[in-house]
Amino acid sequence: MVLVILGLGTSIDYMSLEALDHLSRADIVFLETYTSIAPGLSYERIKRIILGELKFITRRELEEESGKTILSEAVEKYVVLAVAGDPLMATTHVNLIVEAAKKGIEYRIVPGLSGIQASISLSGLQVYKFGRIVTLTYPEEQYKPYTTIQVIRENMEKGLHTLVLLDIRFDEGRAMSIIEASDILLRLEEEYCEKHGCQPLLYETIGVGIARAGSREARIQADLIKYLKDYDYPPPPHSLIVTGDLHPVELETLLFYGKLPLKHVKGNPRYERILKYIQV
Repeated sequence: MVLVILGLGTSIDYMSLEALDHLSRADIVFLETYTSIAPGLSYERIKRIILGELKFITRRELEEESGKTILSEAVEKYVVLAVAGDPLMATTHVNLIVEAAKKGIEYRIVPGLSGIQASISLSGLQVYKFGRIVTLTYPEEQYKPYTTIQVIRENMEKGLHTLVLLDIRFDEGRAMSIIEASDILLRLEEEYCEKHGCQPLLYETIGVGIARAGSREARIQADLIKYLKDYDYPPPPHSLIVTGDLHPVELETLLFYGKLPLKHVKGNPRYERILKYIQV
């Protein structure tokens, strides 16, 4: 009949009217949560909205089995795949659309507010000054995510900000926090520069911690990255922005809106030249 791939947004409180309409009309709703976290999202809350059947879908069923369970039901039923954030931000869901098209199954896309969009918007920084987005994963014995450092430094060389998405591991019951991320980034860059003979940059660079973007508990905190670990944040999802070259308006925004302590940037050559354009 039809497959609706539906974004729940960054919080269940901010679902669109179209999303609510599809959820209430569906014969079956498959709920997928492993690609993102939506505050307030729970089996009980979704169950109160829908009239049809509610099932959880696993990562294996979507990725390794190409969503066979969902597609087989969509042949004759009104099926909704509900995901946190925006559904097409994950390639897994794009692949499902391709499989549906191959089988001649009608599909519809219902967008939702993504964590990427919400984080950039909440930061107060200028959207056109962002470079390549990168994910920071937990370092492991056999793997260190030095590519993350490389991308951040390349963006900084161009004067661009970097949105750093933080690792979420549902199977292990943990999600990386801003506190963990700031420490990991500093250690990784130090190791990276030891290997490549470069000068570390992040220790004295302004970062912006974003907690639960797009929810009622959203929190923004700007400071030098070395100090971001000193603050309290609501639970994940978290993200972190590493700033590039700041326009005076951006720095002023971080000072007054992002709660950036003036004492931590005063005297810093990189920011002192910008402060003279700001009344503080």
